Amino acid sequence: MKIDAASRRLTRVQNIAFIVLLLAAVGLLAWLSLQYRFEADWTVGNRNTLSAETQELLSRIEGELRITAYVSDDAELHRRVTDRIDRYRRHKADVSLHFVNPDLEPERARVDEIQRPGQLVLRLGERKEVVGDLAEQTMANALQRLTRGEERWVLFLEGHGERALAGTDSKGLAQLAQVLERSGLGLRPLNLVRTPAIPDNIALLVIAAPQQPLLEGEVDLIRQYVDNGGALLWLVEPGELQGLAPLAEHLGIDLPDGLLVDANQQLRSLLGMDHPAIIPVAEYGRHPATAGMEVFTLFPIARPVRSLGSEAFTQQPLLTTLTDTWLETGPLEGDISFDAEAGDQPGPLTLGLALTREKEDSEQRIAVIGDADFLSNGFLGHGGNLDLATSLTNWLAADDTLIAITSRSAPDTRLDISPGYGYTVAIFFLFVLPLALLAAGVTIWLRRRRA
Repeated sequence: MKIDAASRRLTRVQNIAFIVLLLAAVGLLAWLSLQYRFEADWTVGNRNTLSAETQELLSRIEGELRITAYVSDDAELHRRVTDRIDRYRRHKADVSLHFVNPDLEPERARVDEIQRPGQLVLRLGERKEVVGDLAEQTMANALQRLTRGEERWVLFLEGHGERALAGTDSKGLAQLAQVLERSGLGLRPLNLVRTPAIPDNIALLVIAAPQQPLLEGEVDLIRQYVDNGGALLWLVEPGELQGLAPLAEHLGIDLPDGLLVDANQQLRSLLGMDHPAIIPVAEYGRHPATAGMEVFTLFPIARPVRSLGSEAFTQQPLLTTLTDTWLETGPLEGDISFDAEAGDQPGPLTLGLALTREKEDSEQRIAVIGDADFLSNGFLGHGGNLDLATSLTNWLAADDTLIAITSRSAPDTRLDISPGYGYTVAIFFLFVLPLALLAAGVTIWLRRRRA
């Protein structure tokens, strides 16, 4: 068949028109992809999509949500963080993200109470929350604390030489107060002599190491508050219980006399702490109040807290000392050493205890810690003390259960096989199959050569 010149021109025009239309279609699709964003999560259980609870929470937030990520200058790390924050931007457009290298801007990190790289600061208006990870549960709870409308009050007992809420000296709690207020909690001192009642609508009562005895009537008011289901944080220093022995008995705990010491000189040198009564803690109980705690915490001049068992409360260790720690019953003079005959008790010992019980439609929460200095201005910035303080306060004030995010995992992503079966599979694919293919190839080559 002979193709004339006209047919060739027509074919050429058709080809050029096809190419032009194809390029136009590709360009139009590219433009549409920039103008209209569409994403689909095809993972099992929609693991890359925020839960309905978090989406609803984001829809209620008014104003710009500013997120600052304190991470190193690593492009891949920045990309992963941005991808996680983009999930929130899909449901709230005014979410800004900024990266700060804490090594290059240590002063800014200090102002934001950053304890370690990888933490993020969430800001909404004048309120601020510091989170340690990008887990949806963590982010959702922090967002709800930022948007909480009603004021939740934490009262600090005073009038007996307790740690001062507004104290700016090394033993004061002013730095802790600033952190808690920025998280949306209202803080007030409570003097039971001036106001002989504990409000029943507070989130938490804190007893921070009284130095003078409480009146019997004050102790009765605290016991009544506990009996009514109130949350309590009791910080107990070594020495006298200052009239609170009935409260310890009521809770089913024992507070042995003495002082916790750790004579591990190598560890003290590593931590830069010379005094043997500054106790490092790196073991945390499997408890929501210490979930995710990986950094060591420091407790200077502390005492153990022992569970005696209770029919009313479920008791669970929060903080456990290292094995080199013991309870020293003698004076800290000269070279100290463990002496069982003198009454010293070997470690590990419990330094903090959590107590819970069901009360009507809620859970009552109490924590007893054998130290108050770890929350003070002098030690709040050491190790993970600030993380522990905020996590413990949030748990006691029931701020850890604001939103329950159901864990969504892909089914059958893990293949469990026996060692024998694993060896069989490995031998087959590494040796048998390659040899079989080689033998088949040689056989075919020989047959073709003979043909």
